[in-house]
Amino acid sequence: MGIDDILLYICLRYPRPQELSKARLTKMVYLADWNSCVRNGRQLTSINWYFNNFGPYVEDVVEAAKRSPMLDVMETENFYGDPKQVIRVRPDAILPRLDRPTQEILEYIIDETKGLYWSDFIRYVYATKPIAESTRYSKLDLEKFARQAGNY
Repeated sequence: MGIDDILLYICLRYPRPQELSKARLTKMVYLADWNSCVRNGRQLTSINWYFNNFGPYVEDVVEAAKRSPMLDVMETENFYGDPKQVIRVRPDAILPRLDRPTQEILEYIIDETKGLYWSDFIRYVYATKPIAESTRYSKLDLEKFARQAGNY
């Protein structure tokens, strides 16, 4: 499954799209991959996740958004006036066709995070087993963490 379909689905279904910064959207894709590993033993995407200074992060997500004909990456400012990138849906975008299990995972992640302010959202991400049990600057093998936890 393509990252762009997952991004488009999240962007179209998330109730406050103005909150979908590059960082938040990337972490939501991470959460979807982790949730998929817990449920099914495999990620939704083929992303090789990495734990950097700011939690799980890779450029794959924003690069997929930039390539997508249905999404735009907009330069804006955060609450403090610092630059940030927000991913927006183009007016002609349509909801991608995803299988039912993928939709359930994405809806779960949206429901779990939509009411969280940034600091609470970050705590939620950092509470996941791969982040809680890894050190910064390491690769995150989500499927291995799910197997070790006996989730599938």
